[in-house]
Amino acid sequence: MELSCTRLTPALGATAQLPHEAGGISDEAADLVHDALIKHSVLVFPRAGLDPGRMVQLGQALGTLGARHHSYATHPDYDDVVVLTWGGDQKPDAAEWHSDMTYRGTPPFASILKAVEVPPVGGDTLWASMFAVHDALDPGMRRDLEQLEAVHDMGAFRTGAYRQGGNEALSEALAQTGAAVHPVIAHHPVTGRPYVNVSESFTRFVIGLSAPESARLLTYVFDLINRPDFHVRVKWEAGTVAIWDNRGTQHYAVADYLPQRRVMHRVAVTTDKRTPSVAAP
Repeated sequence: MELSCTRLTPALGATAQLPHEAGGISDEAADLVHDALIKHSVLVFPRAGLDPGRMVQLGQALGTLGARHHSYATHPDYDDVVVLTWGGDQKPDAAEWHSDMTYRGTPPFASILKAVEVPPVGGDTLWASMFAVHDALDPGMRRDLEQLEAVHDMGAFRTGAYRQGGNEALSEALAQTGAAVHPVIAHHPVTGRPYVNVSESFTRFVIGLSAPESARLLTYVFDLINRPDFHVRVKWEAGTVAIWDNRGTQHYAVADYLPQRRVMHRVAVTTDKRTPSVAAP
């Protein structure tokens, strides 16, 4: 069994054909997907033919599935499959650079996203390599950022909570989702490669800096992430599946298709069962 990949950009991303097997996803197939994911960060499988059940099987073959998202509906037959539906005058909430759910102490390791219904034009998704962003930083800036940590929280999800119930609902939502502090420069647990670990969606504040200092530093990094040198852009077709490593990438769902509909299915994989355990000191 092989998984032949075609690189999409120098920074990240590759297309491949998902191995098809009777009776589910084997460990051998999952091993191939995992190896390619570590190498390319984003894998795109055109016309992959994964129904919700097989999406769950693939997620379970890669690791353990995580807690449900606090804001999105789930598939009626599969609680682990989030259904993302946008259209009409509903403004999508993912048109910001972000890694999924970094306001949790343990964000998802990977996400599996399938296009169910796509608009006639638009609705692409971009991914950015945080490894490439790190490598583009001035060496002195990299050394400085290595010493820093930043607070992540629910970001713009505050809006929905407030509109549903005012200050009380907002406070409850913040308490339920929580916040987490992560290093500004993290290291991939498999490769050890350093990457930038702050996003405009969820990173609020750099620990130890004043508010103006934190804002200036984060704005500098966010502007760097916007450079197309670090990106891959995927045009969806119904049935296309993308899998990405949440460690070392960010993504941006372009919201240029309204009032047309865009429907996606997503499975979040919290833990990577192939990540080697860290030896005790």
